Amino acid sequence: MALNRLLITAAILPLTALNAYAQSPADNLEDEVIVTGLRAVPIADITSSVSILDAATLSIRNSPFVVDQLRAVPGVAVSRSGSLGSLTQVRIRGAEANHTLVLLNGVEVSDPITGETDFGLWSGLNTQRIEVARGEQSGLYGSDAIGGVISITTGGEGLNVAGEAGSFDTFRGQFGYNGQAEKITYGLSAAGFTTDGVDTSGTDGARDGASSFSGTGNATIQISPQTSFSTFASFRRSDTDFDSDTDFDGLLNDVDNSTETEQFIIAATLDAQSGPINHVARANYTQVTRENFTDDIFTDESIGERTKFSYSPSLDLGSETQGLTLSGLVDIENEDFERIDTDTTFGDPNQIASFNSFGLAGEVRGHFHDLAVNGSVRFDDNDNDFDNATTWRVGAAYHLPFNGKIRGSIGTGVKNPTFTELFGFFPGSFIGNPDLIPERSRSWEVGYDQSFGDLSASITYFTADLEDEITTNFSFDPVTFAFLASPDNLAGESERAGIEGSVNYQFSDAISLAGFGTYIRSENNLGVDEIRVPEFTASLSANWESQTKDGFRAGFAVDYVGDQLDTNFGTFTNVVLPSYFLASITAEYPVTPRVSVTFRGDNLFDETTTDVFGSTQTGAGVFFGFKLR
Repeated sequence: MALNRLLITAAILPLTALNAYAQSPADNLEDEVIVTGLRAVPIADITSSVSILDAATLSIRNSPFVVDQLRAVPGVAVSRSGSLGSLTQVRIRGAEANHTLVLLNGVEVSDPITGETDFGLWSGLNTQRIEVARGEQSGLYGSDAIGGVISITTGGEGLNVAGEAGSFDTFRGQFGYNGQAEKITYGLSAAGFTTDGVDTSGTDGARDGASSFSGTGNATIQISPQTSFSTFASFRRSDTDFDSDTDFDGLLNDVDNSTETEQFIIAATLDAQSGPINHVARANYTQVTRENFTDDIFTDESIGERTKFSYSPSLDLGSETQGLTLSGLVDIENEDFERIDTDTTFGDPNQIASFNSFGLAGEVRGHFHDLAVNGSVRFDDNDNDFDNATTWRVGAAYHLPFNGKIRGSIGTGVKNPTFTELFGFFPGSFIGNPDLIPERSRSWEVGYDQSFGDLSASITYFTADLEDEITTNFSFDPVTFAFLASPDNLAGESERAGIEGSVNYQFSDAISLAGFGTYIRSENNLGVDEIRVPEFTASLSANWESQTKDGFRAGFAVDYVGDQLDTNFGTFTNVVLPSYFLASITAEYPVTPRVSVTFRGDNLFDETTTDVFGSTQTGAGVFFGFKLR
């Protein structure tokens, strides 16, 4: 049955889907992608599935949250557990949330504690570009990249100021300035966001709001024509209200819970050319601190730190039509974890632990007229914390004479258990398992891209087998009369497979249409659907830009999320979360050459959208603002 549905989907997707970005021979071959290699790769040489959201595509939704932009990417599922700013997860191709590696200006930003990225934190970025590589990328990045990698690039030119206010008592402001002085290029930005939100429990109780503040700074010094030194720093703080299930019936109760999160990132990069060899050395540090409160009383705190050093040499051989790129990587990483809890009724919940790893990777890329090939392999020494791991990926792409490209790749991935899974201890509810072993995966995909003048289309079939999947088991505690959760490795294989289809059409100089359709089958070792993975997702968007008035534009998007399973933790049974549509519209009108007024409408159909069982999300909203450019 699953195979039949895959074949049917394969037949209809090219006819019905329109995509935000379809990678095909029609794309600008001068453009490059940074997410799939140790060095930037020309789009023509990409052998796996990559989506690019550029500034024009991002303006269609014009959302302050990165995660809302990701709804335009095939294979991506979003799980928001309440109002804007609340815990928000991203799953790629049916993998878990902690299987996605996220980079901000080249620096890993995932939480060292949970191994995943809370996208509820990431608003107010002056995002210029998002690249999403789907499928195993551990052959380059090591652990955390089973599902894929998301790379976010910020920046801009000159002065950028924006403000917005609207529904749910939401206000946000953003400032950025990027300039240059002789040999120094620099940028500064700051953003703030606040919303009263909605009652997440859905019981007509107190609203669960959120607020955040962020600041970033970067500078690049051109020491010589062949040597540059760059620095990047980011600070982010958020305060989020949330409800919890206090009577263990599977439904949220209206309670006064809140989380204060702070994240600090600092990085430095040296890029130098010595003869034919390019050298890139980087050091970065990340700290995430989370404090939880109930009725404004401190309950617990977790602190995660990541320190990373890397060195990568690269050598180009040959010409633009035939050549090889040989790159290497030395990667040293340390992660530290600490948990502090005031509840010692059921034992000491306080934990301190650390992981160390040493990675070596090599990559070969070749292009020979119409043929592009690549291969990477990585070895990680996990310092006896886990078994050492060797992962790899190979791929090839061939350009056909009628503007088509056939491509395929195969690779392996690994995901080490997180601190929370190993050592987490929440009194009366969760106990970690120090005997967990890493998850391992192998996947392959084959795709075809085709362009017909202003129309480009793409279709990809993929499959992945996950071994030793980490899942959560529940047992009854006769002392607390509650069910205790504890993670464990599953025996056998969990299977994922699906089809992604997309089309991009430049209807006229003023209007472009885009969209995609995805079918995913993601099952555990017993053949049961994985939770929070919609079987079908799709998107359709349109962008209009005035040809007579610079800066006058409008965008419209409809995103579809199909039925998906989740768990009712009151009965410990799976429930079906119904499908929904999200419609949005944006507009921008310049009142002067430098000042524009903006409008944004979200969830225009006022749909009930549920990504997490029992959590209520916001309905329709309208927002008005301005931009200074």
